[in-house]
Amino acid sequence: MVSSFHRHFGTKGDYVSTLWTPEKIENYKQASEYTSFHKKLSVLAAPYLDKRWTLVDIGCGPGLLDFWLAPMVTGIDAIDSDAAAIGDLKERLDDVFLTDRRTAEKIRPRHMSFMDIDGESWDVALMCFLGIDTAMFKTALALAKRRILVFMHGRPDADGPLASSNDGGKLSAAELEDLLNTGGFKFKKNIMEMQFGQPFKSLEDIHRFLSAYGGDDAEKRMTDAEERIVKTNRFDYPYYLPKSISVAAFVILAGQTAGT
Repeated sequence: MVSSFHRHFGTKGDYVSTLWTPEKIENYKQASEYTSFHKKLSVLAAPYLDKRWTLVDIGCGPGLLDFWLAPMVTGIDAIDSDAAAIGDLKERLDDVFLTDRRTAEKIRPRHMSFMDIDGESWDVALMCFLGIDTAMFKTALALAKRRILVFMHGRPDADGPLASSNDGGKLSAAELEDLLNTGGFKFKKNIMEMQFGQPFKSLEDIHRFLSAYGGDDAEKRMTDAEERIVKTNRFDYPYYLPKSISVAAFVILAGQTAGT
């Protein structure tokens, strides 16, 4: 599942056709559930949030991280220009409302590009594996009153649920750090290895997944991946394709630079 499905923001007022599909969303949910990936990200974010603060999740996708962050803030605006992702988030919120109304009421899905936001601001702006460039960072900076949280790749990945690509002028972790240092921003950075591989319910699921995300070199990548599949002895997901990714976490003070 390549990370290009996150990079779908067009120019102001422009909406790009959906890059999330029901199959990709379901795979993403299963990977998150199996590895506790988004739960672990929320633990990293927790020390920098406050229950009195508001948060905007820029490019939220299906909003998996927002469910974990909701108890830590007063409210979350989950923004994405992808109709399928926002639709899935709304459906899940309807289900959660029946069992955890307080959490569901804190999350507000919004189908739009964050570049169209006008006259709004939040205490914290979150960008999670969005694939950001300099202009997008500056826009996020204008939306955040206190902090910007950025989770991104610590190194390039070739494949897997959070594969990264250097196309489109997106910033690497090193380039973002240079940008922050040059701009005199106060920030903290942490890099860690985390698992975000893909679990499977059957052998048919394995072949379906590898066929869908194999790319131009599908046959070789399928063979290599099949050799790495492990049996889990779990009833729900008997098979797992391990994937270790390097996560770079940035906590940036908004509205405060060394020069001011």
